[in-house]
Amino acid sequence: MEQETQAPKAIVSRRTFLSGAAAAGALAALGVMTGCSPKAKGEAKAETVANANAPTSQADWLGEAPQTSDADCTEILDFDVLVIGAGTSGYFAAASAAESGLKTLLIEKSTAGNSVRSSALGAVNSKQQQEHGVSIEPADIVNDMDHYALGQIDARLVRKWAENSGEAIDWYTDLMTENGMEVQLEWNMPEGTLYKEWATGHGTNGEYPSREQDVARILDAYITSFPGCEERFETPMESLIVEDGKVVGAYAKSKDGSIRINALRGVVVATGGYAYNQDMYAALQPTRLSCLGTFDAFPTCTGDGIKALMRIGAQMDAVHTSLTFNRCLLAQDQEVGDAYTTGANYGYYFFSSQPFLRVDHAGNRFHNESAPYDFVMNASSKRAVGDRFWHQIWDSNWQDDIYRLHTTGCSTICYHEGADHDAWPEMVDEWIAPEMESFVEAGYIQKADTLEELAEKIGITDKETFLATCERQNENFDNQQDPDFGKEPFRLTELRNPPFYGTVKSCGLTLCTLDGIMVNESLQPLGEDGAPIEGVYVIGNDQGGFYAGTYPNLAVGINAGRCATFGRMVGKALAEK
Repeated sequence: MEQETQAPKAIVSRRTFLSGAAAAGALAALGVMTGCSPKAKGEAKAETVANANAPTSQADWLGEAPQTSDADCTEILDFDVLVIGAGTSGYFAAASAAESGLKTLLIEKSTAGNSVRSSALGAVNSKQQQEHGVSIEPADIVNDMDHYALGQIDARLVRKWAENSGEAIDWYTDLMTENGMEVQLEWNMPEGTLYKEWATGHGTNGEYPSREQDVARILDAYITSFPGCEERFETPMESLIVEDGKVVGAYAKSKDGSIRINALRGVVVATGGYAYNQDMYAALQPTRLSCLGTFDAFPTCTGDGIKALMRIGAQMDAVHTSLTFNRCLLAQDQEVGDAYTTGANYGYYFFSSQPFLRVDHAGNRFHNESAPYDFVMNASSKRAVGDRFWHQIWDSNWQDDIYRLHTTGCSTICYHEGADHDAWPEMVDEWIAPEMESFVEAGYIQKADTLEELAEKIGITDKETFLATCERQNENFDNQQDPDFGKEPFRLTELRNPPFYGTVKSCGLTLCTLDGIMVNESLQPLGEDGAPIEGVYVIGNDQGGFYAGTYPNLAVGINAGRCATFGRMVGKALAEK
């Protein structure tokens, strides 16, 4: 009989800033809807396949286009702009179009627009950055992003983000301030890191996930305050309408039947990628899937916009990419790679992004733990299917270590101000420490008085190798040098102080996909012939060309910032047509 794994109680800090994704993960373990997490994974499976690791063909996941016609419609609506999808990019696009005087309709297939991000919105040269003396040369960050992508992205898109993001986030900051929500910048980055860390992340304060919902309500009220502007939820898109080679609107489904929505100025597609479409993910990203324990994507992210655009001739990015965190914990009886069936019965452990020692199942260290989140998945993917997990190891000194480790963005634990740090004791004492013990009780983490005992408890297959690795870790700490993988000296930790902790199975969880439809600099989709398709624009995670193979998370909040910036840009551009 298989042992049942109980989801641990979530303990969420009252004071959250760029740690919002961590609180989201804790709530996700209980099936609570947050800005990064589905309401209940087990209840909203999309297009289930018998074996999620078995690749499928494009014909399998693309499917046939819905055959809707005007004759099927119960209603015909006329607007200047139609925005499809109420996530971060869709909200910013609808708000921008509405304030520009365009009659705008925002439609969304879920019941509310809670998928808007309030934390970690990446920008370059915002007012807050200028106030804190943070100066980022656009060419520098563009080249860093291009470096991560091995030159496989459209660097012009990254430059557009860098040059326009400051204005977009300033607008957002002002709107939130007017409505009683503070937006802060995580401006102090660690020095001497191997990988450049960028002070780009802006986020709102407040309890999580209520702040996501509050941001959505503020944007709902703002958009609908303009004459003729509307929002309709529980209204999924069926297909795009093309006339004379130009997109002129879309068919959507209401509670009463199909509706036709005409869009005089243009249609904006922002449906959020395809992370919850099992057929698409298995076909396009089978290696990444084999390293995952679950998904923290919204169940509504099933590739609707990408498929609709491909059905009218748009081309998809050839380099498939996910935004993946290294924070999923599984129990011994749960399998890595079976990501769509794990549901809420797993441990989202925000602490796993701290750069403590990581070893494979035989006890060998195998990468630089200070690297970006998904590098550990890439390293694990070189092992046999079924062994694509790792163990994270730390000791009782962790509460002192985390301040020195000084991670940023979604793994921030203490917010460093100048030469000192403003610790968040309530995060440590009220959330992280109790959660750590709850994960021990639930079987995701083991705790032991000796490293020998820990090796047995977490299932290390070669105890002697593991003990030698731990001894090497202590040697590197004493010497303040890592000749094996080059980790920064200030991020080295020792393993001498019991109790010792180790994860049973650490693996990845994907928040969203990042490979969508290829676009030009005007954010229009490109057809197979390379020419733009008129009348339609693609933003957010439906858009490709911005990433290739990895999510460079050390440019804090770059994806949410891209979504916000391009949404705002396209709304203003439509007003100028």
